[in-house]
Amino acid sequence: MTTAVHTGWGTRLLSTDAPAATILIRLVVGGIFLSEGIQKFLFPAKLGPGRFAKETPLPAPEFFAYLDGVFEIGCGVLLILGLLTRLAAIPMIINMLGAEILTKFPLLAHGGVWTYMHEARPELSQLFGSVFLLIVGAGAWSLDAWLTAPRHTSAA
Repeated sequence: MTTAVHTGWGTRLLSTDAPAATILIRLVVGGIFLSEGIQKFLFPAKLGPGRFAKETPLPAPEFFAYLDGVFEIGCGVLLILGLLTRLAAIPMIINMLGAEILTKFPLLAHGGVWTYMHEARPELSQLFGSVFLLIVGAGAWSLDAWLTAPRHTSAA
């Protein structure tokens, strides 16, 4: 007898037909988010609250910098493992849209399109990598695929 571990919305959320090579996107996107999140805590003046206070109009920059760091670490780990990949991609898409709107779009007015294109490339890469993972899922080499794989059970 063949059974799936999850049924219904759980299976749809975790299922993926993406090729095993999707792991390359997961490792890069997740690894960068993990690294950036950790660095917000290791280097707060340069990459955490200090940067948020200088570069964004957000109130409470310390709170939002550390909140961002926690999400980047948590979602980065989930993306690397391929666990709850689609769910983990959603806050990272929101994160990158926020970074674009708050820190990169103003460059269009001050430095023009070429300055914007140069400065926005890391955020755009992370944004579209996250959108890709939201659409296709984690791929064959992931915990999501393992959790939704049919299980063979012996008939008793």
